[in-house]
Amino acid sequence: MNLDKNPLFKNYFKNISYDEMFTPSKEVKSSWLSLYEKLNALGSDVLTNRQKELDWLLLENGVTYNIYDDPKGLNRPWNLNSIPFIIHNNEWKHIEKGIKQRVKLYNLILKDIYGARKLIKNGLIPQEVIYAHKGFLRQCDKINYTFDKLLLVFAAEISRGPDGRMWVVNNRVEAPSGIGYTLENRTNLSKVHSDIFNEMNVKTLTDFLYKFNDLLINVAPNKNENPNIVILTPGSHNETYFEHAFLASYFGYPLVLGNDLIVRDGFLWMKSLKGLKKIDVVYRRVDDAYVDPLELQEDSHLGVAGLLDVVRKKNVTIINPIGAAVVENPGLIPFLPAISKHLLDEELILPQIASWWCGQEKEKDYVLKNIKKLVIKKIDKSNRESIHFGMYLSDDEIKEVKNEINKRPYKYVAQEHISFSTTPTFSNGKFEPRKMVCRTFAIACSEEGYTVMPGGLVRVASKPGNVRVSNQRGGINKDLWITNDDKPVLENLYPFKHQKSSVITSGLDDLPSLTAENLFWAGRNLGRTLSVARHMRVV
Repeated sequence: MNLDKNPLFKNYFKNISYDEMFTPSKEVKSSWLSLYEKLNALGSDVLTNRQKELDWLLLENGVTYNIYDDPKGLNRPWNLNSIPFIIHNNEWKHIEKGIKQRVKLYNLILKDIYGARKLIKNGLIPQEVIYAHKGFLRQCDKINYTFDKLLLVFAAEISRGPDGRMWVVNNRVEAPSGIGYTLENRTNLSKVHSDIFNEMNVKTLTDFLYKFNDLLINVAPNKNENPNIVILTPGSHNETYFEHAFLASYFGYPLVLGNDLIVRDGFLWMKSLKGLKKIDVVYRRVDDAYVDPLELQEDSHLGVAGLLDVVRKKNVTIINPIGAAVVENPGLIPFLPAISKHLLDEELILPQIASWWCGQEKEKDYVLKNIKKLVIKKIDKSNRESIHFGMYLSDDEIKEVKNEINKRPYKYVAQEHISFSTTPTFSNGKFEPRKMVCRTFAIACSEEGYTVMPGGLVRVASKPGNVRVSNQRGGINKDLWITNDDKPVLENLYPFKHQKSSVITSGLDDLPSLTAENLFWAGRNLGRTLSVARHMRVV
């Protein structure tokens, strides 16, 4: 096939190094061939109409992603491309195995950091990597939990490296986002591309969602069969607030703010219309430092005073545990191979980006000499602007970064600049190659240790050639399809039914008092608006 003459792929092959759909000789890869033929048969006009339909569905459903300091407004519509990202199940089995190994390894590291700290004592992790990171919370030291695994929800960001294998780029454990957006993506894309979706034998998300709900129930203190579960959100101005509200609606659990909760007599309670209601499990979307103003960030209005004390008394389960952010530390990456060998007696299954921690003299000298070829990051949690791509820095900027590294070398880690693969993205009536990163999720599961979502949230760059793919920088989203040769069971993503537990989901009696007050005033103001509208119509 002559792809150069295909109008859908006009100029597609300029300046691409490694593409997901095509081989270097411009042949369609076998795993993408079926999708390529279907998209080619539809043509540009049909694909454009389907993209418009998808945009309308997302707008109708109120799917948003809040972008801070955006002149176009806070609540931006969710940007989902109609072309999915595909991985065949044969390759996915290897990736899945690697992600399970990663979450198992990070779980053991987290246990050790807040426990015996043998990894530091044995010299496998320099102490500055841990203690200079704001994610390490001394208030959480030596806390005992009622469940064996500390990391209950884990997100891995992967992308295909220059060797053709999937590499681990980042991990997210503090309050990983994306499960709700992934579900919303799948729901809408399977409608718009129903003909393609049913013929591609895409693995379903249904089983994973049931296991996620089982996780929320099973980690309740004292093995309570009917636990009260809430989803804690920072509020409507958070960038992923839509997802918080969506998951609360989907699973049927109350969505609460910090002001809706209170600590009394060593327990956590929700202020509902029928009085205080004891809470057993909190699926939090609030960052570690803000969950308890009594012991952590003292000016926080997002958390609950005394929450850490309830955790210590084992009267509530927080998902993930407070203090988990310490293992998001990129300073750990250079030491992971040795840690894996020590704790698991295994080599890392999925490769990772070559990294150098500047707290070691030899590594620091290498970084300073090769800074033009590297990506410089702070090991500490900081804003995205602290990531420096050496190749794009001016001489003055390089001098400034070098000075910062020399002042506090233990605060910095450098990584090799890797040109990750591109994936076809439909835009302006044709396909364009965009850099991509895929986020997929693993959760603790009693039967198999950890289970991995057979899908995920894919982000691609806003323009061809861009290396940044974050949503805050205008990135576009895709749905990840794990295709199978066998016909899977039908996807069932309708609102959740709690089949394995008698747990009572939220209703009017469980309505948080603050939410009830907001609903009251929303109704009152709506009534006033209708009265004014009728008066204006009469006039």
